[in-house]
Amino acid sequence: MSCSWPVLLKCALPKSSNLSTAIMVLPPRILAVLVIAMPWHATATIRMPEEFNVQTDFEDKEKWRNGVQHAKCDLCKITVGNTYDAVGESSNEDDIYDHIDKICDVEDLYNKHELKEPVSGTNAKWAIVVEQLPTARDSHHKRWQTHAMKELCDNIIRPNDDDIKDFFLKVKRKNLAKSLGRDGVTQGACEKMRLCSKPRKSKKRSTPKEL
Repeated sequence: MSCSWPVLLKCALPKSSNLSTAIMVLPPRILAVLVIAMPWHATATIRMPEEFNVQTDFEDKEKWRNGVQHAKCDLCKITVGNTYDAVGESSNEDDIYDHIDKICDVEDLYNKHELKEPVSGTNAKWAIVVEQLPTARDSHHKRWQTHAMKELCDNIIRPNDDDIKDFFLKVKRKNLAKSLGRDGVTQGACEKMRLCSKPRKSKKRSTPKEL
């Protein structure tokens, strides 16, 4: 379920016939976060699951929602890469449009990836990696990590779907798919959306500007 402000509180709170009474029972720390978040939520798409307990789920939801903000490039690459795999060598514009229109509705894809927080005392950064089995994360954290990825996709990738479509079509029209390869195409599309930076050291290849 997707929500936008001002219905966010109704989505987040347990079902109640009296919203003002329900708000009053929220812990002060959680209520403060909701109030501070109002300006951002005014224009953002908020995904809320059918079952959500604000008392037990809110802290984990916010932890992964904030963490994934530092892994936008990783999210873009796995999402656009999945679309590239689905489209394949097709040059049919309708096929490309159909896949990109549903670009964020890939729960199975996100379930196969894990959001890793940096280890204190290291230079590591937030990252999204392929889940390695057996995994230490439980189903609760898996659920909220996937939720965070889908929600961020709704807000930074879906709004740029035209850029992705244009980039894919130009690559196909210029027959650059083989020379760029899957990684080159996904990197280029994510650079075009300004979600990834150009690699510091890389072999010369076609860039979004050249396309």
